[in-house]
This record gives sequence, C-alpha cells and structure tokens, in this order.
Amino acid sequence: MRSNVMKAAGCILLAAMWACDGLKFVPGPEGFLVVDVAIETPFGVRTKSSSLDSYVFLLIKQGGDTLYNSTVGAITGSPLSLKPGNYTIEVYNEAFTEPAFDKPYYYGMQTAEVIGGESCEVLLICKQENAGIRVLFSEEFSGQYTTFSMNISGTGGSLKFDNTSVSKWGYFFPGTITLTLTADGFPTEPIERTIQAKYMYNFLVEGSGSTKDNVEPVLTLSVDTTHTWISGLWNDTEGTVRGLTKETAYTIAEARNLPGGLSDIWVCGYIVGCYSSGGTYFYSGNESATNLALADTNSEMDKANTYPVELPAGAIRDALNLVDNPQHLSKKIWIRGNTSASYFSLPGLKSAKDYSW
Repeated sequence: MRSNVMKAAGCILLAAMWACDGLKFVPGPEGFLVVDVAIETPFGVRTKSSSLDSYVFLLIKQGGDTLYNSTVGAITGSPLSLKPGNYTIEVYNEAFTEPAFDKPYYYGMQTAEVIGGESCEVLLICKQENAGIRVLFSEEFSGQYTTFSMNISGTGGSLKFDNTSVSKWGYFFPGTITLTLTADGFPTEPIERTIQAKYMYNFLVEGSGSTKDNVEPVLTLSVDTTHTWISGLWNDTEGTVRGLTKETAYTIAEARNLPGGLSDIWVCGYIVGCYSSGGTYFYSGNESATNLALADTNSEMDKANTYPVELPAGAIRDALNLVDNPQHLSKKIWIRGNTSASYFSLPGLKSAKDYSW
C-alpha cells in the first residue's frame, strides 16, 4: 500500500514540474534556477570568439554578493538550488577594459525571481557590446607613401593600424572615436566618428588624385550586424554618403566588397568584355548583349577581378551592349544601379539606371 502511495505521489510531482508554461514546481523551502545561454550571431563578418562553455558565469544575489563565479560549461544542465529572492545573472567571454585587437566582448545580463518550491528557467542571450574596426589601405595609397598608419583613439585608449594589421580587428567601446591618418610623418587633421555596439566597421583609406573620379583619401564604413553599409568621405565632416554621385563612385575593387541590396550606387571601371549565360567570362568578347564586364584596368583577363553589370532591356542596353557597340570595349564608364551579392557567381551591379562616359 505504501509503495502505491509513493508511486502516485511521484506521478503528481512529475506532472507539476512541467506545468504552467514550462515553469517547474518543486516542493520544499528552496527553489531552483535553470539557465540556458546563447550567443547572438552577427550577420556577415565572423570574428574571433572563445567557446561558449568557457564564458564566465556570475550569479549575484540581491545586495551585491556573488554566489557563483563559474563557467557556462560548468552550470549547463545543472539546476541551482537557491533560497527565494531576486538574483542577477551575468555572462561574458572575457573582461574588456580598453581598446584591443582580437577582443570582441560578448555580454548578457538577466534578472530572475526564485520562488520557494518552484523552478525558474532563464534564457540569456549574449550580445557583442563593443564595436569592431579594421583599417585597410588601398594599393594605390600604399604606393604613394613610404610609411603610413592610422591612429584611432576612443574610450580607454587607442590602437595603431598600419600595413601589418590589415587582417586584424581592433575593438573599441561604443561612442566617439578620433581617427588620425599619418603618411610619411605628416598627420592629417583628426576626424571624429561615432560607432555603435555590435557593428563592424571597415575603414578603407585611398590615395588622393587630380581628378574627381579619384577623390581625397577616403574611409569606407561597413556595418556587420545589418544589411546597411555606411560610406563617407575621409575629409567630409558633413557625412556625405559615398557612391551616390558620379564624383564619389566606387572603383571596381571597392565595389566587389559591397554587400548586395544597395540602391542607386555608382561604380566606375573599364569595359573589358561580357559573360555567357553559364557565367563564362569573355575577355574582349561581345558574345552577350545583356551584360558588361568591368575592371579597374582595360587589360584585365582574370574573371575574379571583374565586376558584372546587368543591362536591362531598353535604352541602356541598346546604348552600351558590346554586340551592337563593339567600339565601347576598353572605354572607361560610370554606371549607376543596385548592388547584388551574386551575379554570374560574382558581386555585381543589377538594374543599371544611368551611365556616363
């Protein structure tokens, strides 16, 4: 008889533990806290990050005393028996106190109320709380100067970027940063920009030239966590957006690094051929009237260095296609359209809307 009573009690307890929308009820004066941790995965650029199991796990009771200082791996799947009350859970990958290379800072915080005899489940999402910055120097710019570097200062300190750090991401606290470009020992006037948490910024520095198609040194900002890329002239404190005018058109090398989905962007290059419906690149060819292949030089023969441009049916296709206009081969052209992440297996431009020689 006693055995049957114990079995019945066990069934009632098991049913109660999974009642009330996932909250588990456990008899007794204490309650249980179950924590699951996940990382918000950013779109686009992937950066160095340690295993989630090694993240620091802190459990802080009301009043500020730390009850647990462990790792996510150590507490995963292990309910914590706690006295009733309010608790704060904090999880992070590593301490971040000053700008540093290769240190994305992921952090999450959640509060929970533990009730006696109940089990509280918490899902905590760790998000990147700092901003990543990378500085790239164009080949043209690198050829103009013997020594060059970009110093970026922000809250807590500064980092120096040069041609040895082009593959590194530097991380800064969100807020205002100051950028100072130095070439052959001569610094430019400092420029201030505002950066946001979770965003990954590529700063592209280009050389200056004598024509409007090669403007003053430029930095291009790319954002990782959304599909929006922001561009601005290096020496433009008014925030003029690059690529929206012929004078600020992207070179082909730059255009290949743009994400898809940008509207009304100008690119500039030489017409070097076209592509077949199967994606074959025809250098100096005129086999197709539906597209053009652009490059930064008029002798480019490597498909990987070209940029396909779609010519929609109508006046633009009639005016530009190489089948009807073979004389356009090797000419330099500016074309406005919408960027595409993949066109003939390459980044490209679709829906061409305007052009200029």
